[in-house]
Amino acid sequence: MPSEARRKQYVEVIATHHIDGSVRPQKIIIMAGPAFDVEDVKGVAKAKALSTFEIANRYTIVVKGKETFLYEDGGRWFVEMRT
Repeated sequence: MPSEARRKQYVEVIATHHIDGSVRPQKIIIMAGPAFDVEDVKGVAKAKALSTFEIANRYTIVVKGKETFLYEDGGRWFVEMRT
């Protein structure tokens, strides 16, 4: 199965910042579009974004019952949208 083309899309994220320095995303807001609740955070690790090959903190999250990725790099958040 061929991989789908993706593009980097910056998003607004509402998150909880804990005293130990960890961050838990709560809601993702797509520019001029819908907001999505983050139902669960499965983990966070340094990883390479498929669309740009840059290294960022990759959050494995659950939105609308589906697992997906949310990236944070230097305080800016982005997702990889289907093109």
